[in-house]
Amino acid sequence: MSQLLSWLYKVGTFFHPRLCAVCGAPLTDEEEKVCESCLAQFPYVEDENFFDNSSTHRLITRFPVRKAYSIMHYHHDDESHQLLIGLKYRHRPDLGFWMGRRMACELEPRGFFQDIDCIIAVPLHWHRHLKRGYNQSLELARGISYVTGLPVLRRELVRVRNNKSQTQMSHTERLRNVENLFRARHSLSGRHVLLVDDVLTTGSTLSACAQAIMNASDNVRISVLTLARS
Repeated sequence: MSQLLSWLYKVGTFFHPRLCAVCGAPLTDEEEKVCESCLAQFPYVEDENFFDNSSTHRLITRFPVRKAYSIMHYHHDDESHQLLIGLKYRHRPDLGFWMGRRMACELEPRGFFQDIDCIIAVPLHWHRHLKRGYNQSLELARGISYVTGLPVLRRELVRVRNNKSQTQMSHTERLRNVENLFRARHSLSGRHVLLVDDVLTTGSTLSACAQAIMNASDNVRISVLTLARS
């Protein structure tokens, strides 16, 4: 039976070769989603203090974030850009689940999830979700949950309007764009919520999420984890 499965696997990879999501090179049997060469070139964030780093500094001026972390830096001209393009625009939700698992495996031994109660992914508007077919932040959250066992709450926070993309917006425009963008459906009083998103830029979207949760809850703590930060 093992020989048959091996043969079927080889036939499958012949017609649908496993290629690196970043550089397009064929993957070895030991590699998954991204080749070792590209993985080694990702601009990883070096072991920062969870409570005092660039991510927390960016968010603390907006809301009382408990702790925050980003796994890598994001630049438009390196491997991190290609990974995020694949995740968001090339119909590769599997990259999100895979990176979520990698993020959790790195941070769990360092105690990042120790006092977290639940995970909420930054939600997409239903129209954008329908068009893309998935929420890349939710896929990251699912990967984190797979490793940590923390529940992902999918209905507690909703995006109430389909706002414009913020890619080319100024700081002021971003703030205006996310005003009253999210609504919390249920109270999360007394819980420690981990907000998960793909990229931290100005922090305006994550701040709007946090504000919606805090408006509906008492004594709620909020932390943030993103795949990258610009």
